[in-house]
Amino acid sequence: MADKNAEHGPENAEHEIRKAYNLVIESGLTFSWDRRPIPWVNPDEVSTLYKIAYQAFRNGERLASERWARTAKHLARAFWHEAKISYLEPRATDLPFLQGASSEEYNLHEHSDTTEDLIESVAGHVPPGMTQMPDQMQRYISRARKHLQVLGQPYYENELLRAERIKAAHEYGRVLECMALAYEAEAARKKKAA
Repeated sequence: MADKNAEHGPENAEHEIRKAYNLVIESGLTFSWDRRPIPWVNPDEVSTLYKIAYQAFRNGERLASERWARTAKHLARAFWHEAKISYLEPRATDLPFLQGASSEEYNLHEHSDTTEDLIESVAGHVPPGMTQMPDQMQRYISRARKHLQVLGQPYYENELLRAERIKAAHEYGRVLECMALAYEAEAARKKKAA
């Protein structure tokens, strides 16, 4: 049995597959709840990444499996925040709320400036074995930047929406990190096999 305290690596593949599976299901459920498409968000991408992780696991490629599972997990979380934003924006004035919420009250552990640093750091690195950033990764970079740009608009004052945009951008940053590591694991495997 995998060590539950291990954070990353091939020994953690089963743990990451289980967490990714749960979040893939939650993400799918969230998107089916309102039955409205969200621009730039395709929940099937989460399932596809999960299937890549699961197939790598079945093929004995534990490091790639763990990294693709973490990618699916973070994308599911990003999409969940997207769904929450999409649900809340047209209803932001329907429910009264108190201003002055703490980060803890909205479960916000990220900050916009450090999230922006994360996005820019990852955006500057093409995955090993590639000559340019894959289109999918470019879309996630663009989406994360959009969320952070909205925060600068003076009319965008709803604290929960602001928190969700920071969380979504942060999760996209984590997707990019994990995806780059997954591509790196695949490149190393291919090099070793050659």
